[in-house]
Amino acid sequence: MLLTYRYRLMPNRRQHRALEALLESQRQLYNAALQERVDAYRKQGVTRSYMDQTKALTEWRQSDPEARGYPLCLQRATLKRLDRAHDAFFRRLGNGDKPGFPRFRGAGWFDSFGFSEFEGITLRNGAVRFKAMPGPLRVHFHRDLPNRASIRSCTFRRDAKAWTISLVVVVPAAEPRPPKKWVGLDLGLTTFASLSDGQVVPSLRAARQTERRLSLAHRALGRKKPRSNGRRKARAAVARLHRTVGLRRANHLHQATAKLVREYDVIAVEKLNVSGLARGRIAKDVRDASWSTFISMLRYKAEKAGALIIEVDPRGTSQECSGCSATVLKDLDQRRHECPHCGLRIDRDLNAARNVLRRAGVGPGLQNVAAVGASVQAEASDRRSSA
Repeated sequence: MLLTYRYRLMPNRRQHRALEALLESQRQLYNAALQERVDAYRKQGVTRSYMDQTKALTEWRQSDPEARGYPLCLQRATLKRLDRAHDAFFRRLGNGDKPGFPRFRGAGWFDSFGFSEFEGITLRNGAVRFKAMPGPLRVHFHRDLPNRASIRSCTFRRDAKAWTISLVVVVPAAEPRPPKKWVGLDLGLTTFASLSDGQVVPSLRAARQTERRLSLAHRALGRKKPRSNGRRKARAAVARLHRTVGLRRANHLHQATAKLVREYDVIAVEKLNVSGLARGRIAKDVRDASWSTFISMLRYKAEKAGALIIEVDPRGTSQECSGCSATVLKDLDQRRHECPHCGLRIDRDLNAARNVLRRAGVGPGLQNVAAVGASVQAEASDRRSSA
């Protein structure tokens, strides 16, 4: 399986300038390659492919000494990034979605570059070395890479405060562990997640907590004159606040998913249409909760630990009684489930979590441990075959 490990870089002043120059060179290459594709289609009706542009890149490097000063794999990764954006445009167009043609990137809208293959760059003694970088660039390894991990690619990114490097490594998938404990999850907003055994994961609401500070920072930014130093500083202050919100949210999701995978062998979750929910009146809170990121983290951590994730149909989990399966209609503001048929009275989200677990076909009285173990083995086999 592929895992990404992100570390903070510690460049000196000369290396910091080199990183900025590398970023600017790749932004210009991205824009030039996009302009070439647009001109080729408008003037000649042809589409320039990734292979066409890599051949042109080779010719350009032979004639331009400055272009040869940058690693070839780095420049190819920038062209591949444009190619993926181009392919995504046509995929969305074919699916009937909003297409969104690739945009030209301004100086403030291009913040990363990388190596699509780990060639032309070395990692040794806590530092990375590659062409166009003066001296070894130190990496703050706050945690070790997995043993016997093979590095496939890396990405350098500039955020509001620092430079980071993300290393994509290949690690062997864990063997499925015996399914001894299972749980169902119901995701919500007031409470982030309710578990079928009665536990809850509290809601962080990181953006809501910083909403007042963000509003003041945006208003201060709007008062600054365009292209002034004051506006640049105000924009940086807004970016730092957004970075803080993102880090707090990511930390909350990492801790919640790690605890779930550590304590449960089989986890049943709802297969939610998050993009649809994010277009309604609760869109801001849905985005703040980051359900899609939570499910994504849960999947890869479960695979790494040998646990199993089962996704079920979410329709009617709140309206159905977990005691007798009768339908008990209730509004969104009704937070208690009270069944007139069997007399069950519990929290609405707890009732939904139990229904999620029952729909997954696991739990006491639903499926024995041996059957769940077979399901885990089959899931692991499918993951290995697809990899």
